[in-house]
Amino acid sequence: MKKFYYAAVLALVASAACTKTELSDTATPDVKIGYQVANYMAQTKAGETSFLTELSGLGVAAADAAFKSSAFLNADNGNGGHNFGAFYPTNPETISWNATASQWEPSRDYYWPKSPNSNIDFFSWYVYGAGIGDPVLTNTAGTTATMVWENKTIPSKADILFADVAFHQQKNSKVYKFDGVTEGVPTLFHHGLAQVKFTLKIKDGCDKKADSKNSGKYTFWEVKLSDFAIAANKIHSNGTLTLSVTDPDANDTEASITPWSSAVWTNATTPAYVATNTAWFTTDAATGAAALTTTVANAIPNDFMGNGYVAVRPQPIGDDVTLRFKMTIVTKYGTAIGSASTVNTEVIDVVAYDGTSYDTNDIYTATGIQLNKIGTNRITEWAMNHKYVYNIEIDPSTTTILYDPAVEAWAAESSASVEVPGTNS
Repeated sequence: MKKFYYAAVLALVASAACTKTELSDTATPDVKIGYQVANYMAQTKAGETSFLTELSGLGVAAADAAFKSSAFLNADNGNGGHNFGAFYPTNPETISWNATASQWEPSRDYYWPKSPNSNIDFFSWYVYGAGIGDPVLTNTAGTTATMVWENKTIPSKADILFADVAFHQQKNSKVYKFDGVTEGVPTLFHHGLAQVKFTLKIKDGCDKKADSKNSGKYTFWEVKLSDFAIAANKIHSNGTLTLSVTDPDANDTEASITPWSSAVWTNATTPAYVATNTAWFTTDAATGAAALTTTVANAIPNDFMGNGYVAVRPQPIGDDVTLRFKMTIVTKYGTAIGSASTVNTEVIDVVAYDGTSYDTNDIYTATGIQLNKIGTNRITEWAMNHKYVYNIEIDPSTTTILYDPAVEAWAAESSASVEVPGTNS
């Protein structure tokens, strides 16, 4: 799984609080537990945003920014072994942003173990979206740890973030070296969902053509799209996300930052689906259609995730996941679009291309365009930590539709553009 790393650095500074949560009774100077959260390993990587900025995109103000963390204490038993226990295992601590101090803080002070033979395992996550909630977390020392979100329905605006496991920590760390100073529990988040959007435009330079025989006269094309539809009841809206990892050091001595070895979405026992097409697309209320220009416009009814994206549950994209819409193409002639006379109006349903000579790549079906057949590098799944963009361009001069699906931002992948129907403009 490709990873997107977050960058907000967190640490807790010492204060003279009288109420302490002691993890051991041996006489060692008190050191508070802090958190250091990094966006990405390569700190010079361009185009990444901070953890606070990411939450801001969800509409979460800095004053409300927080993530959850559970810590399992592996305490020295005095006989060369450990008493494997849990430190708030079912009631995780909330780590909140303190804007005044520019640091992340738990609801109370916590301290590192005093014995050199004691250590703590840290599990951290963040969830946004109604009804998702916290995962069920298990951690058996020396064996497998799991984090499970069971049978969760993913709304159109949502995110699930899970951090690499920080096993066997004994002190605050500078592992991500964001500023070379800040220390804390190393906390590296990854996205557990995908995001999808569709963009629409008239192909550049194809909204008009000059008349070669009459100077100053043009043929103009106006394009409106309507009746957008992703095939209903084909895209899973619920499921179970299961993370698992094996403790890399069964002897419980060596500190490590360990990515989850398995992160898998499976279908719910009772599957639910995206059932309404209007969850994806909208049309202009005044005209009943989305008027296109040579400028890219999103076809999403609400700006769910920022920049027109919709959150989706990761899943394979089968042949039955199709996109359908109608094109109304108005041909005009004159010196300017505003005064030009209407020559012709056509309304074309894209399913009309099914089985025709234009359907050279067998991309069309009776329900629309197969999303998993667009492009040469075909997108056959919506994977975790990926943003998918389906760019749709209409060339009204030839009635050619161009598709350029891509994956951006979280994980950089792209597919070559493909021209559909199979004619050259």
